[in-house]
Amino acid sequence: MDSNVRFKSSIGFIDLLFNILLGFAFLFIVAFLLIKPEAKKKDFDRRAEFVIILEWDHDASDDLDLYVEDPMGDRVSFRVPRINFMHLDKDDLGKTNDTIVNADGSRSTVMINREVVTIRGIVPGEYIINGHYYSTRDYSGRPVEFGETKIAANKPKKNLTVKVELHKVTPYTILWTGQKQFTQKGQEETFLRFRIDSKGNLILPFRFEEKKFVHPIYGAHAVIPANTINVHSEEDDNNDDATRDAWRGMPGGF
Repeated sequence: MDSNVRFKSSIGFIDLLFNILLGFAFLFIVAFLLIKPEAKKKDFDRRAEFVIILEWDHDASDDLDLYVEDPMGDRVSFRVPRINFMHLDKDDLGKTNDTIVNADGSRSTVMINREVVTIRGIVPGEYIINGHYYSTRDYSGRPVEFGETKIAANKPKKNLTVKVELHKVTPYTILWTGQKQFTQKGQEETFLRFRIDSKGNLILPFRFEEKKFVHPIYGAHAVIPANTINVHSEEDDNNDDATRDAWRGMPGGF
C-alpha cells in the first residue's frame, strides 16, 4: 500500500474548508449590516413660525410688493427686508429679475412671480398683510414712463390676479388663502388681518379692514424722516420708475 495516501486531501475535507470560509463571510456581511451609522448632526437650525406668500400672474412683467405689519407697528417690505422676526426672502420685480444670462449667452427665465415673508419668532398680537401694485412695465421689461401717456402708465395690459396664502409651519397648515384683482398702478389692498397668542396659536376670527401703508402725497416730493422708515410717498413709488430702479439697484437707474 502506498504510504503517501494518508497525506492526500479528500474532497470532503476541501468541502468542509470551503463551507467554513463561506460561513465566516456570511457572518461578516451580517455584522456589517447591523452596524448603525452615527446619526448625522444638523448642519443648521432653520426656524420659522409662519410663512406669507404673495403671487401674481407668472407671465406678467408688472412688479407687486408684499407688506406685512407686525403687532409692534413695524413693517417688512422691499424697503426694510428684515425687521424684528420678519424676513422678506426676495423682492420679485416681475420678469425683470426672473431672467439670467447663462455662460453661453443664452437666457433662462423662471416663470414665477412671488414674494415670501417668513416670520421666525412669536410676537403676540395682530399682523396685517397688504399687497401694493408697485410698477407697470411693458413686456420687454422696460419701465412705463409716467410722462408718456397717463392712461398707459396707470393701467396694465391686463388685470392681475394677486393671491395671498398664510401658512403655519409647525404643525404645517395652510391657514388662509385669498385673491384680489389689481387693475392699476398704485393700487393697494389689505388681504388679511390675523392674530396670534403668546404660543403662536391663531386667534379667530380673521379680519379684513383696510389699512394703507403707502400714503399718497401729490404735488410735492415726500420727505421721509430718519425715524419713520416705514412711511413713504405713493408719488415716489408710482410715478418715478428711474428713481425706484436706482433704489433697488436695477440697470438703468442712477
